[in-house]
Amino acid sequence: MRSAVIGGRTVGGAPCMVATAMADGVEEMLGQCQRASSLGADLVELRIDKLPDEAAVQAVLQGASCPHIVACRTPRFGGFFEGTEEERIARLEGAARDGATAVDIEFFTEPDLRTQLITTARERGVPVLVGYENMEETPDRSDLIEGLRQVQALGPDLVKLAVRANSYADLLTVLGVAHEARGFLDVPFAVIALGIAGAPSRPLACVLGASFTYCAMEQGVIPGQLTVKETRDIIASLAEQRWTCSSKT
Repeated sequence: MRSAVIGGRTVGGAPCMVATAMADGVEEMLGQCQRASSLGADLVELRIDKLPDEAAVQAVLQGASCPHIVACRTPRFGGFFEGTEEERIARLEGAARDGATAVDIEFFTEPDLRTQLITTARERGVPVLVGYENMEETPDRSDLIEGLRQVQALGPDLVKLAVRANSYADLLTVLGVAHEARGFLDVPFAVIALGIAGAPSRPLACVLGASFTYCAMEQGVIPGQLTVKETRDIIASLAEQRWTCSSKT
């Protein structure tokens, strides 16, 4: 697996913790970035869908000193951006031009618009994360594997799978996909089962080979999302190295 470098941070070795910053004002969002870094997050997801305009996006990018991935979500994918798809892609393209250290685009974006953003980012040397998401349910394992292969065909720098887990059976499906994905994905990836039933997926997918996961800054903010410290501690407690010991004769 090749690594990706985001704002000087290498993703693809030890699991990276990503914390989300989202607000409708510049100062609050920059404060969240500082908070995330102080809590040990390796990267910050800058959710720009609530910011009022491009000037605010530019101000956040100028003030954010942390390595970050810029995302702009519509309600379909759990976000707040109410403009057209063309306006959303234009906002992300603007971020790529104005100093974003990586941008995030959903696989299910209209293909021409998706390609437009990827091309703009590529021209500026900005890493691209392509996400395969389902906010309602966990599709069959075979469908998820095929979806990841389709994402891989786009040539992204990072890949994310995030699907809603409505049961622990869904959780097991997602973890099985995480284990299988490390055999064919050649870039850093995250595999997440959303919701309370999916909470264990965030650290366990990293134990199984995922390169990064998404965390909360505070407890109880998003159901099923563990804090940065909780996630890192669980991963460390399950690491193979912990169980390595020398036998005595």
